[in-house]
Amino acid sequence: MSSAASEAPRPHRARSVALLTAVSAMSAISPLIALPLITRAAGPTGFAEIAIGQALGTLAATLITFGWAVRGPVEAARSAHPSRVFRASIVVRGANSLVVLPLVAVAAALASHADDHALAIVSALAFSLQGLSLSWYAVGVGRPLLALVFDAVPRIVLNLAGAIAALATGIPLLYPAVLLVGTLAAFLVATWLIGLRERFSTRAAIADARAAYRGGWRTALAAGLLTFSETAPLSTLGIAGAPAAIGFAPFDRVLKYGYIGVYMITGSFQGWVSSATGEAGLRRMRRAVGLHALLAIALGAGFALVVPWATPIVLGPGFEISSLTALFGGIALAAMTIATALGMCVVLPAGRDGAYLAAVCVGAVLIVPAVLIGASTLGVAGAAAGVAAVQLAVLGALSVTAVPVLRGR
Repeated sequence: MSSAASEAPRPHRARSVALLTAVSAMSAISPLIALPLITRAAGPTGFAEIAIGQALGTLAATLITFGWAVRGPVEAARSAHPSRVFRASIVVRGANSLVVLPLVAVAAALASHADDHALAIVSALAFSLQGLSLSWYAVGVGRPLLALVFDAVPRIVLNLAGAIAALATGIPLLYPAVLLVGTLAAFLVATWLIGLRERFSTRAAIADARAAYRGGWRTALAAGLLTFSETAPLSTLGIAGAPAAIGFAPFDRVLKYGYIGVYMITGSFQGWVSSATGEAGLRRMRRAVGLHALLAIALGAGFALVVPWATPIVLGPGFEISSLTALFGGIALAAMTIATALGMCVVLPAGRDGAYLAAVCVGAVLIVPAVLIGASTLGVAGAAAGVAAVQLAVLGALSVTAVPVLRGR
């Protein structure tokens, strides 16, 4: 194993945070670049199958990750041997994949509305492999180049290549198939270069993984419940056979891409916040929350005002989103942005894992009834209203813990 000096993570200066944020933004927009091609290749029905697979795959990716995307940057930033942290995550995520991938394939087949369930199943498997991403490690050690080479660039290339192949051949299945193979290849290369190329103890890696299971279950459970509350709306409508399921799919996808972008941007601040303690750490928490408040206003207003007229232009006919639905989406995205900052940049760095879990449980408990009741009342707009109400509830629950921390109490 390398010495502590050679393994010490780099200092988290403002430049690293800015570069990581830029790389995260690139990763976030990669699916949006390919979205117009996907919708035209698959059509409304095929796109709904991909969306259902993506919703289930996103949840599966969170289960595979076992909270590393949330607590990993903090552990890597504070560890004298960050590559050892990465190896423990490989063992945990690899073991989880063996269990989760077959289950998500079955769930996708059950949620699919098509006679041939292949598109939903392969999409679910492809997006499940996002749980193998190393972006959290790049954030923790303050190395934007790692995130660029092994996360942002592959995402852009794979999304475009898969979408172009699907559109050129008229076979929508090629899109998730390219993502599946390419994501796995990028993970294997990154794993070798970062975690396996140097000498290490397999026994120590397994012991670290066991410790991660014992010590990280609260964060993992919270991450799983949080992802469930964000992916359940479309899956619930699909499984329930609700008429609003197909109409809700384009709204759900655009909103989820907003969520993904927020998570990536917020994750860029985690290592920066966690690498400071005392009053300096408190100042960083306040700055991170302040910047996210501005981001929330911009994203919420942008979603409400731009999405209704831009969606049919970008996605094509049959993918309209009403102004009322977009308004609720803007509220949900703004609330989620501030809540994410409070959770990842205040509550978790302050060691309040239990409070974070409790707040996330609020969303997980409320989301299914809120969406079903909303959809039965106002259709797609009602389902969107249910999503917004749940995001506001989670924001309120997190604020109860975060506000005293930010005040220095």
